[in-house]
Amino acid sequence: MNFYLNSLNSLRLSSRNNKDLTAISLFSGGGGLDLGLSLAGFYFKYANDEVKYYCDTIAHNFPDCITEAKDVRELKGLEIKKLINSNNIALIAGGPPCQSFSILGKRESFTDLRGQLVFEYIRLINEIKPKAFVFENVPGLLTLNKGKDWEKLYYHFKSETGYDIHTDILNAADYGVPQIRKRLFVVGFIQPAEFQFPKPLYRDSSSLDLLEQHLPEWIPSKLALEYVDGLPNQDIRIHGDRVRSRYEKIPPGGRDKVDHTDRIDPEKPSGTVLVGSKAGGGRPHIHPYLHRHITVREAARLQSFPDWYTFLGTSTAQYRQVGNAVPPLLGLAVGKSIQYALQNLSEKELIV
Repeated sequence: MNFYLNSLNSLRLSSRNNKDLTAISLFSGGGGLDLGLSLAGFYFKYANDEVKYYCDTIAHNFPDCITEAKDVRELKGLEIKKLINSNNIALIAGGPPCQSFSILGKRESFTDLRGQLVFEYIRLINEIKPKAFVFENVPGLLTLNKGKDWEKLYYHFKSETGYDIHTDILNAADYGVPQIRKRLFVVGFIQPAEFQFPKPLYRDSSSLDLLEQHLPEWIPSKLALEYVDGLPNQDIRIHGDRVRSRYEKIPPGGRDKVDHTDRIDPEKPSGTVLVGSKAGGGRPHIHPYLHRHITVREAARLQSFPDWYTFLGTSTAQYRQVGNAVPPLLGLAVGKSIQYALQNLSEKELIV
């Protein structure tokens, strides 16, 4: 195997459960953010998503985590703490549905019910009072409605929680993920914290930034697509002759003019792994060498999920879990920075 797959499949959840790093996941989806934060040392004891398939995936991959397929508006902080038998919560993590804010969505923002769910997230932060929280969403949130929605949301995070707030946009490719995927992160601490977002570990080969020239180049997508036969979620979608003949003519990095699907350039990180609609299907990328869509497993590889991480549910549900996920390696980098800041806070308390 290549170095990317070797490092990816060496990732394992710790068998040691640190009660000081107990975490709760909301809007868990397929668990990409949860996995990355767990690899950084956080111990998830509770996860929630309204879609049962997603909870099934979390329960399968995190056997010690209690999952609830439930509308977030029905959740109560006190009940969650009783359920996991803990008042010492280090972290709440979650990304409320982003379709309202995405450049690929209708950008209805807070007038859309999905956009309003972020306020349920803020409510549960106030009820549970973790030491820290991490919220992620699409970068388009910053510019939606000429930035007015972001100002409103930032105000609510700051004024309603009282937490020390830090924000940044991170590109997954900078942290070893063979995919261009930018996400907005909001990290909050219950006390002022010396927090810094993680510095890039890889660089764009075209970058002229002298401070990054010592870094290795972004990982090309081809490394993620090797040795997939026989793996979980490696179900190949069979296309008709007409679709295959179209795909045969599309060069690496090109786009099919009929279904607007992009073909992966194997020498570069892939474009953002896309998610299908509830109506079915999805728009996964075209394989760089084969004349078909990439499989769920191949998409998961591009997202930096290790091969032991299995997605449950229908094919559409699996694609949606992968496409909506935060790449675990990106979550790992952010998680390490959060853990470091929390450790410094604890040391300060001991000194005082």
